[in-house]
Parts: sequence; C-alpha cells; structure tokens
Amino acid sequence: MLRIFVALVLSDAFKQALAEATAGLRAGRADLRWIKPDGMHLTLAFLGELDQAGLSLATEAARRTAAGGSAFVLEADGLLALPRRGAAKVLAARFSAGGNEAEALARCLEDELEALGRETGRPFRERERRAFKAHATLARSTRTAAVLTQEEMAAPVRARTTIETLGVFESRLDRSGARYGLLAEFPLRGTDIPGALLPHRNYT
Repeated sequence: MLRIFVALVLSDAFKQALAEATAGLRAGRADLRWIKPDGMHLTLAFLGELDQAGLSLATEAARRTAAGGSAFVLEADGLLALPRRGAAKVLAARFSAGGNEAEALARCLEDELEALGRETGRPFRERERRAFKAHATLARSTRTAAVLTQEEMAAPVRARTTIETLGVFESRLDRSGARYGLLAEFPLRGTDIPGALLPHRNYT
C-alpha cells in the first residue's frame, strides 16, 4: 500500500525563495519541524493508502484534471497558521495570487475521482467536505500547538512562480518525518498532452 497525494509542483527557485524568506524564523524556532525546500508543494488532495489499482485510478484522475487546466501565476505574500480555528500546528505560505486557480483544480480533481469511482465501481473515499485553502506548508509544530508572535507572522515572505505541472506523489514516514517521491507528472496546458510516469522515485 502506498500513501498517495496529488499536488501542484513548485519550481526550485520558488521553494528556495520561501526558505530564504523564513531563514530568520528557522534559526530561532527549534520547536518547529521545518520542511526542506525539496519537500515543499501545494497539495490538492490527500488520498491516503492505495494499492496499485487505486494508484492507477488516482493517476488517471490527475491526468484528466491537468488536461483541463492551464498554467497560472502563484504568488506568496506572507505566512498563515493552520488550522485557523483551534490550536495551530502548521505554518504555511499564504498566496495573494493563484489561490483561486488552485482551488478550481482541487475541485476538478475531486470531480474526476468521483467520476472514476462511478465508472469503475471503486470509490476512493467520501468527497472532501472541508473548505480548500491553498497553502504550502513550511513547518509543523513538534508540540501541541505552534504559537507565533505578530512580529514573526509579519515576516516579509515574497515569492512568485508559474505553476505548470500537477504531480502524483508518494509519502513515506520515517523518524525524520515525511519524505516525498514524485510518481507521475502532467502539464497544465489546457490540452490532453501525455504526461510522464516516472520510472524512479526521488524521495526528498
């Protein structure tokens, strides 16, 4: 069984810019487990543990979603603590541009997963009911909750990129945290262009 999620692939320059913008926080907050730049992404849906048949269907749903999408600009303009209600455990990059496009792709992906479930008689899970909030996780609390000051939350996080690719990822958990391997990727070009099933899993 594989732990699978579908996410938008962020450029290396964008991920490095996010890491550099939060370098001061990283140095002073040992209570946060910081995500390495290579592990940053924008999750559209976490699908949980799937067998190979389930992975094939998830990959097809991702392909269909990407085929109907288009490249768009994603711009980070600050930090976000999640969840917004209750004890926040995740520190993430907030987006001033591109959030609506990411939300539309997440909704399309849910539609495709439902459609494939009906077509094959193999439903994945109940449709995600929680409101989608586009974000890129930067750190997770090692305690019950992450408490950041207003000054820390006001860190000048600025980064901009063009989102061109949707990916299917595997998540592996070990003592150091989660490691991610890209299993398949598909271009967001508005046309049904074949994507790439990757022969190697590079875990970061």
